[in-house]
Amino acid sequence: MSIQQSKQGRGRPITTDPAEVGLNALRLFSEQGIDRVTMEQVAAAAGISRSNLFRVFPSKAAVVWGGMHNFTAELAKQLETGEASTVVQLLHRSWVDAMQMADNSLETVRLRLKIIGSSPEVYGWGQGQLDQARLVLENAVIRFGGDALRAKAVSAAMLSASVAILIWWAETDDPRTPSEVLDDGFSDFESLFG
Repeated sequence: MSIQQSKQGRGRPITTDPAEVGLNALRLFSEQGIDRVTMEQVAAAAGISRSNLFRVFPSKAAVVWGGMHNFTAELAKQLETGEASTVVQLLHRSWVDAMQMADNSLETVRLRLKIIGSSPEVYGWGQGQLDQARLVLENAVIRFGGDALRAKAVSAAMLSASVAILIWWAETDDPRTPSEVLDDGFSDFESLFG
């Protein structure tokens, strides 16, 4: 019998659902304050070991910003496949369509955004995540024929507006989905940047 075979049946394999662990953590952060909750408490609430938690989320800020890579990948896909008559229409529609992936996890999204809006430290940690999305937008503007300055200005404005709109949505408990609120909020962009 090999070592692998002898280890194979011992105990229950540990599986960790990042979405479930993240939601449990976000609830703790919301109830007790992110600075008062330890990663040990998050692990205990999720029923997993501390080391298993750190494999999924290396920090509390990573829990809050979880899923941003998926959003950015979806945004890039939407920008590649979307059609519009102006670049601003393309950015608007693609961002809203990518945001629809969050529409089925409203509690998670709302908790994340409330924490991001209330914690400058957590917001700052996410700048690298936001920069990746901004670069995706910039590249789309350039592919559409815009110069580098226009690409930087339009993508930065769209990103800033998106964060402001979504934090407002979270803090006001607006009943619409994030994508619906963004669609409304982006309506002025076409006249400003068209």
